Order: sequence, then C-alpha cells, then structure tokens
Amino acid sequence: MTPPKAGFRATEAGRQAEGMSWGRNITLSVVAIALTTTLVSCSAAADTLNELAAAPPTATATPEALEGDLNGDGKLTTFETEWLAKTKADAAVRNYALADGTVIQVDPSQTLPEQVRNDIVAQFAEDIAVTTSSVEGDVRDARRQVMIDRVNQVKAATGRDVMVVYPSLSLSSPDAGKTDTQMVWSSVNSAPEDGNPFTGPAYDVDRDAYIAKATEVAGDKYDVIVLG
Repeated sequence: MTPPKAGFRATEAGRQAEGMSWGRNITLSVVAIALTTTLVSCSAAADTLNELAAAPPTATATPEALEGDLNGDGKLTTFETEWLAKTKADAAVRNYALADGTVIQVDPSQTLPEQVRNDIVAQFAEDIAVTTSSVEGDVRDARRQVMIDRVNQVKAATGRDVMVVYPSLSLSSPDAGKTDTQMVWSSVNSAPEDGNPFTGPAYDVDRDAYIAKATEVAGDKYDVIVLG
C-alpha cells in the first residue's frame, strides 16, 4: 500500500483541526446558553422573592360581632334573643299622649320633657288630696299603694324610672294616744329592672331638704318629680 503523500496529510490534519475548533465553538455556545438561562431564571426568582417580601401582609378579616351575642359564640340563644328584643324595646322612642291629646316623643335615654313632667304631676292630684287630708291613716297608706302603681304606669309609658316626692299628713308623735299631726315629705318610685328593692330617703318635715336628699339618691337613674 502506497503511503499518503505529504500534501494530503497536511490537508487532512487541517480538516481535523477545523472540526475540533467547530466542536469547541458549539460546546462553548451551549454552555453560554445554559449559563444565560440559569442567570435569567435566578434573576426572575430573586425578583419574585423581592416582590413577595415587599407586598403588604394580607389582613385577616375579623368577623362582625353578632348583635345580642352576649357570650361571643357567634350565635344567639333563646335568652339572648329575648334579651335583645327587650333591650331594643326599652330603648325605643315612645309617643306619650298628654291629657289634651298632644303627643310628645320621649327618648328613654334622656330626662323627661317639661310637658310630660307637668302631665305626670296632674295625674297625682287626686292622690295628694288624699295624702294631705285628715282621713284615717290606713286610707292614706292604701293611697300610697295606688301611687306606686301609678309611677310604674308612668315608667311603662315613658321608658324612664320615676321618683315622685309628695307631702303627706302624719302623726307628729309615735305615741298613738296623740292626735296632733304634721306635714311630712316622702316619696314613691317605680320598680327597678333588676328586681332589687329601692326606696327613697326617710321622710322629712323640711321640703327642700327632702328634695335634695331624694335627688342625690335618685342620681341619673330616676327622674325626680315633686308634687306640691
């Protein structure tokens, strides 16, 4: 077999060198593309993380409180339902009819209007005629119960608790054998919602002194109405 000529060998070597160079170029291109893809992916991931970090936290919605839910369990029991209905009824504005037919709106959260107070005074006129008369003591005592019933009716009509200060004829001495009498001041009041007993101050012969004591005891819970 005849050995290849020198020129042929040189040409073949050049082709091989060119092929190797071309292969290296392809390899480098593939590596460059891979690196570029990796860098782009890393950059995109970093941008996403930055956006998440910069985004304000999503607030958790707080459920609205259920009106009348006293124990906070998210539902109303029979007691809570009844309590809510009564509370709304007690707070509702009332239409109060005066003796002449005029209707006055009464807000239970506010003190009684002057016109309503005057109307209440007029309702007790007959009672005062009895308590200040010289009738038997048991008659005056019975009339006091009538007055208690009346103040509770006033409360039902107005939504306000009322303390009525009134004069009454009384024995000036605890000795039953004595008949001399004196005018004293006392009071009756509407029954409290909580059922606890509530009474005004002990009687006093001094009108102004008694009114001052009654006003202090009543505080902002009762409207004090003076008869006479």
